[in-house]
Amino acid sequence: MRKSYLRGTWLKLFFAILFVLLSIGGIQSIYDDRTKSAEVQYKEGKQFQKSSGYTFIKVEALEELDITDDSLSADQKFYMVQHEHGFVMLKASKEDVKKLIQSNDIPNEKLIDLKDKDIYSPIDAIFERGSKGRKNISPELKEKFKNAAEHSSLIRARVSDIVNEIVIKKSVDDYSSKLREKPFTSQFYLIVPGKGYYIATYAVEVVILLITFFLIKSVIKNIRKNKAEYEELFIKYPETERDLDILVREAKYINKKLKALIYKDALILYGKGFNFQLLSGFSKITFGREIRKGRVVSYIAHFHNNFETDEKVKICSNYKNSREDIDELGKTLKQTFGKTVRYNY
Repeated sequence: MRKSYLRGTWLKLFFAILFVLLSIGGIQSIYDDRTKSAEVQYKEGKQFQKSSGYTFIKVEALEELDITDDSLSADQKFYMVQHEHGFVMLKASKEDVKKLIQSNDIPNEKLIDLKDKDIYSPIDAIFERGSKGRKNISPELKEKFKNAAEHSSLIRARVSDIVNEIVIKKSVDDYSSKLREKPFTSQFYLIVPGKGYYIATYAVEVVILLITFFLIKSVIKNIRKNKAEYEELFIKYPETERDLDILVREAKYINKKLKALIYKDALILYGKGFNFQLLSGFSKITFGREIRKGRVVSYIAHFHNNFETDEKVKICSNYKNSREDIDELGKTLKQTFGKTVRYNY
């Protein structure tokens, strides 16, 4: 047997490290948004390129479309956006368009050319299918996107530029490859993040930080408890400090699958943490179970102590024949050591 203060804590430690990394990433992202311009973040790699989530886009042109759909609110329209990497739909209100093009006024023309202005803006991509298979873009709307693209002035201008370039070079081999350089994608559309998005982002980060805090707190608590239990063992039985395997070699009772043993006059549970209990310290033990979502996930021992506060200890996860192993331990405590044993499962 190896001494480990992390016994029974590895899973929590893994999630604690995971949430620490998530927290660092979230804080870094929020810090970047507060201290770096959209252009800087775009050039650092946070570019929209057929990916979902919050990224940045270099807007080159905008074309108002006549698409009607039930998903549009009264003040919203669909727009064709030409960006550095191609063409994509935008679902936006007039105020959203102002934010996107960073202007207090919107030209009356349906086509807005922005190529000479170097406009970088934050956007959020909404995919055809969201979480849990929810449809964000119906087949009918997707078809409307494709039809709009066929008649889009922006895309026609792009095709015309390619054709002119091919005529000059006298080569048709580059036509398809040139079109693929800046394609139109219909499987998602863009929205301009509003205040609600940023509030939700901060709220999620706060939740992640709280989860991280409580996970770290729980890990530290478990480590301290394991350390205290080992120290109690070493004080009572000094021979175990240098040779912990003596617990296994000279155990009066041991169940290696359950990870429970009786050494001299002490019960030791070393599966879900390290727990040292003098047999003289409790008169009664109740075995129970922990249920989540309708199924047993683990088993618990409730020690009714004689001189100290009662203590509940997690014995093991639910495995095949775990109840039989617990019944065997309870039978040994009752028949050999005269303890009152109850089963609450």
